[in-house]
Amino acid sequence: MRKTSMTKVAAAAMAAAMMLTACGGGNAATATTAAPAADNGAAATQTEAASTGATITDTDIVVAMGADIVTMDPANQNDTTSSVLMNHVYNTLMEVNDDGELVGDLAESYEIVDDGKAYIFHLYENACFSDGTPVTAEDVKFTYERAMESAKTKSDVEAVESIEVIDEHTVKMNLKMVYAPFITKTTDTGLCILSKAATEAAGEAYGDVDTVLGSGAFIPTEWVPNDHYTLVRNENYWKETPIATSIEVRVIPEGSARTIALEAGEVDIVWNVDAIDCVNVEANPDVLLLSQPSASIEYMGMNTSKEKFSDVRVRQAINMAIDQQVFIDTIVEGRGTPANSYINSMIPGWTDEVTAYEYDLEKAKALMAEAGYPDGFDCSIYVNGDNRTRSATIVQAQLAEIGINVEISTYEWGALLEILTKGDHELFFLGWSNSSFDADGSTFALFHSSNFGATGNRAWLDDEQVDSLIEAAQVEVDHEKRMDLYKQLQFRLKELAPWVPMYYKDDNVGVRADLKGFRLHKGATHWIGNAHYEE
Repeated sequence: MRKTSMTKVAAAAMAAAMMLTACGGGNAATATTAAPAADNGAAATQTEAASTGATITDTDIVVAMGADIVTMDPANQNDTTSSVLMNHVYNTLMEVNDDGELVGDLAESYEIVDDGKAYIFHLYENACFSDGTPVTAEDVKFTYERAMESAKTKSDVEAVESIEVIDEHTVKMNLKMVYAPFITKTTDTGLCILSKAATEAAGEAYGDVDTVLGSGAFIPTEWVPNDHYTLVRNENYWKETPIATSIEVRVIPEGSARTIALEAGEVDIVWNVDAIDCVNVEANPDVLLLSQPSASIEYMGMNTSKEKFSDVRVRQAINMAIDQQVFIDTIVEGRGTPANSYINSMIPGWTDEVTAYEYDLEKAKALMAEAGYPDGFDCSIYVNGDNRTRSATIVQAQLAEIGINVEISTYEWGALLEILTKGDHELFFLGWSNSSFDADGSTFALFHSSNFGATGNRAWLDDEQVDSLIEAAQVEVDHEKRMDLYKQLQFRLKELAPWVPMYYKDDNVGVRADLKGFRLHKGATHWIGNAHYEE
């Protein structure tokens, strides 16, 4: 049995793991010791405070977000808003830490066996749920088998053939085939480990605030939908005890209202500062703007199953009629870059060889005429929030130039997701963030024909070549060949044009200037648990 240390960057970890698997023969196993479970800086923060004579004072943290969670049940969500709660209430087998490093969470170590077709995870023996019951291999097996039955998480466990409990703290995942992105899939919040006993006892009610039982650092105590939810510190947390004693997340849909609340001291953190408000935050000495390039993409999708959008010429024409730079200048105030492709530029597998469609109204009009719509048509676009409503008005004006009349419908976040899941929509605005930093996380759920609707393929794209390229990349163990497959995939997606890729935006978070213990996570799954004030 050969050993290797955990590779630091998620993409490199995948490449290293795949190389070791490919070199193995017979039933030789690759043992990988997961990097120590992250304490998210709690110990360091407390030590710093002690060494400087500082006294930790306020540890009740208030956060403003633009939308509410959709559930407290990990298997029934795949949106970034809900993932914030999941990261504080539950644990996954592995996680990506603040610096983008793949590290162990519940898994102390893992082995790749059976020529890469199985993974054995060794759980921390002291891991426990907030009621003190241990986290066991049975809980892991239950969680993954339950995820197979959920539309929103099935893509994460698509490759799992069966799950074996070896002993109380050891579980084996048998895969259908060698599956390159599997280890990064285990970081997804849809696969937060549940208590089998608590989940079965709650039945269909699991996800209500009084039914939730996680192994994470915080416990939910209240949820008033579309208003706020509250988490309190898990005093029995099996890792480093967080500093924050409570986290109240307030839903404030209007961007400027979030910023005003921050400046007035009513909230400590604004999770998503609208670009138009960033200058105000930067100019105010009482608050700070924390910014970094995000791993997300903002896009306008088209439902390719609808007659008007089933013609690739219409979709290409729409791409040519959209001037991306207008969105960069007006929606994100220059705090982002035009998207050239369907994968974020921070994700290994992205290529600059693919280019965005050039803005060309005459070519767009010609394509519309070829498709049988010389005078255009009427359609609707579905959006949520201020920024996307503003984006929709720009789309409305730009598409009018080629005869397409767009009606805008704005919804609350959860309601929008329900509409897009049903597939009755035409145009829509969404974003997608890939915190796993594996290109499969930017492609499989969004474009494979097995994932229509809730799983992520809300463009209802059904293309044999796209499916084949995604599937080939999933089983390719040679890193360079795998990256080439994603390049081919991006060229094919550009040709099919199911989206208008808009921009890669910056991640902007506002905090009170004297707030301590908070830092940005590379994948935007920021940890609030150590936020606090000192005197």
